[in-house]
Amino acid sequence: MSGGTKFQQSLLEPRASRAVQYRDLVLGTQAGWGMLAYYEIVVALAGSLPGALGLALRGALYRPLFKGFGRAVVLGRGLVLRHPARITIADGVLIDDHCVLDARGSGAGLSLGDGVLVSRGTIFSCKEGPIAVGARANFGWRCVVSSVGGVEIAEEVLFAGGCYVGGGRYHLDDRSCSIASQGSYSKGPVRIGAGAWIGAHAVILDGVSVGAGAVVAAGAVVADDVPPFAVVGGVPARIIRERGGS
Repeated sequence: MSGGTKFQQSLLEPRASRAVQYRDLVLGTQAGWGMLAYYEIVVALAGSLPGALGLALRGALYRPLFKGFGRAVVLGRGLVLRHPARITIADGVLIDDHCVLDARGSGAGLSLGDGVLVSRGTIFSCKEGPIAVGARANFGWRCVVSSVGGVEIAEEVLFAGGCYVGGGRYHLDDRSCSIASQGSYSKGPVRIGAGAWIGAHAVILDGVSVGAGAVVAAGAVVADDVPPFAVVGGVPARIIRERGGS
């Protein structure tokens, strides 16, 4: 069953009040009501506050919500958090406005290494697996990283705008019921090696490994492993050449 279907079912659970459902959605079942009240107050006061004052207040007031929160972290306006107690943010991370950090579906959660840059509108979603991002990785605007089987992104990987990484696949053999109700599965974790460059609007499917220093051309759909320092493009992606070669 997919993460979205599980959430839909939880909303229809008759034994849970709306308050409990909201707390479980935002902070998790282990969170107390005091922490939920703190979250609500902090978001109301600082969540959308512009300018330097907003940056300063979010940097100070959001800290207790997270599993780990480094020095000199910058949090933009309109940040959406889900289960922040499973999220670790290292030193010098910069998260632009209107991003989503969602660690609901994985006990291991989400970790962002030192100096990671997350541009406006980017979404990290731990549906059923963790996401680990290495130091100084750079995400362009409106990227989506969706983890079912796990996503591992090494240091200094560069993503142009609109990239999609991970996700899962749905069982679809049973014609008697909807695809959504048959549940999802993963072919394995996504691994992207250090220093790779992922072009605008490229798609990296689950179970794929992209080698260190590889280049994925804009708009490519990567369904198979990419060797280190290879340049790939197309739908589905094929090797064009190797970096440094003719």
